[in-house]
Amino acid sequence: MVRRSLVALCVIACAIDARAQNRHYGMNAHDVSAPVADKMAELGAGVVRVVFGWDVLEPNCKGCYNWSFTDAWRAEARRTNVAIFGTLSYVPQWANGGKPYNYPPLDVRDWYDFVYAAAGRYKDDIYIWGIWNEPNLDAYLFGGELATYETLARTARAAIRAANPSALVLGPEVSPHAITNGWYAAAMKKFGDVFDVVTVHWYGDFPAIGLFMDQGVRPHSQFKDVWLTEVGLKPCDSTFGEAGQALFYQTVLRAFEPRRNWWTAVVFFNLYDPPSTPDCGSGIVRPDWSNRPAFLVLQANIRAKP
Repeated sequence: MVRRSLVALCVIACAIDARAQNRHYGMNAHDVSAPVADKMAELGAGVVRVVFGWDVLEPNCKGCYNWSFTDAWRAEARRTNVAIFGTLSYVPQWANGGKPYNYPPLDVRDWYDFVYAAAGRYKDDIYIWGIWNEPNLDAYLFGGELATYETLARTARAAIRAANPSALVLGPEVSPHAITNGWYAAAMKKFGDVFDVVTVHWYGDFPAIGLFMDQGVRPHSQFKDVWLTEVGLKPCDSTFGEAGQALFYQTVLRAFEPRRNWWTAVVFFNLYDPPSTPDCGSGIVRPDWSNRPAFLVLQANIRAKP
């Protein structure tokens, strides 16, 4: 039997023209502005992961949507043939009793309505939806409890399917901590059926990337495609600065290549960070929009190993 994820990816591939970017490679970004979209096109990466924050898109009252900036993202993605990977996450205060954005909604039906509205509005353009960001961490989902995330994930899947039956549902979108402490394995055992594609994050202060993916992630993936949807390094966190960031990218890409029969996409963090003092962002594009060596490493790899 052909896996549903492969069928869905075929649907996506058939819906875009021959100029489309490579969907096996992507970048996280703060937005899909014109400069970001142009850099994605220059890079050759086909997927841009951005947060569709419920707290931002429906901030003040139920039904009071502001789609202006996500509509602009869609227009830029169309122009450059980049696929948006929308991470649906976070909660407005009106829906969680006036608490911070990481507290779950009081009524899960409000979450369903938001997800349905987003997936329905963009059903002709956005086929890739992630459910929450690092729900195992208290900073992003208060309590980090499996039961809370299961409710959010099952509800979101139902809403996405109702709005766009061809869309992919991605998750559990966990931080690396969830692999090492058992949260990920427990989530996949309990409600892994929710996800068409399994998504995880990895950073260099965890076990080596090959070991992490082979022994920590794959055994619990239920034979589904796996995407690594956050992985990156700040130049200031490397002894070798920008060169060290480039070497880190090479390490990840070398681990990715022999595992592409099951680990089918890598989405790096981060494309671009606005200027800050000191300059210590994860971007592979500098604040002046020039390319760091890691950009060139990834660009060359995409061209050589599509």
